[in-house]
Amino acid sequence: MSFEARPLRTARLLLRPLTADDLDDVFVYQSDAEVLRYMLWPVRDRAGAAEHLDRRTRMTRLAKDADPLSLGVETLDAPGRVIGEVNVRLTSVSDRQAEVGWVLNPAYQGRGYATEAAAALVDLCVDTVGSHRVHATLDPRNLASIGVCERLGMRKEAHFVQDAFFKGEWGDTCVYATLATEWRARRDAQSTESARA
Repeated sequence: MSFEARPLRTARLLLRPLTADDLDDVFVYQSDAEVLRYMLWPVRDRAGAAEHLDRRTRMTRLAKDADPLSLGVETLDAPGRVIGEVNVRLTSVSDRQAEVGWVLNPAYQGRGYATEAAAALVDLCVDTVGSHRVHATLDPRNLASIGVCERLGMRKEAHFVQDAFFKGEWGDTCVYATLATEWRARRDAQSTESARA
């Protein structure tokens, strides 16, 4: 299966393709050293943020191995303002594997937006793209992203020690994942619980 970028709605968010008009908002978090502390790329100046955004605006189709999709995150109560971005990469079409990731403006962290947006991505991978397994790869020092993975019900599958050299030092990598069957069972259980409340 494949997916062409289009807007996705959640209870509080709109996930939609990024455009060049989003530069001011994207620059806020792409220039923040704390936000990018655990990312592989450096802090960006405005020109670097514009290059990043230009690449992201072209990440619009999931069909073959290594295809990336990038969507801007808006809150429904502040339309037109991008507060972060979420990404999917097809790691193996034949094995039906996908990787998800996210980055958020710090002013909007701690409100559950990253978890809500990431859940929509996993839904997309499982229900539309047909992924059998969805995973997230992150720095184990990134406690906020670990929290997102855990709230999504992902399990920790691996901890690689000093497997990546970035920003002048060796770093570890953790992998969290869920299977489509686990994701659907958890989602169904949550829907049943919500209906009873």
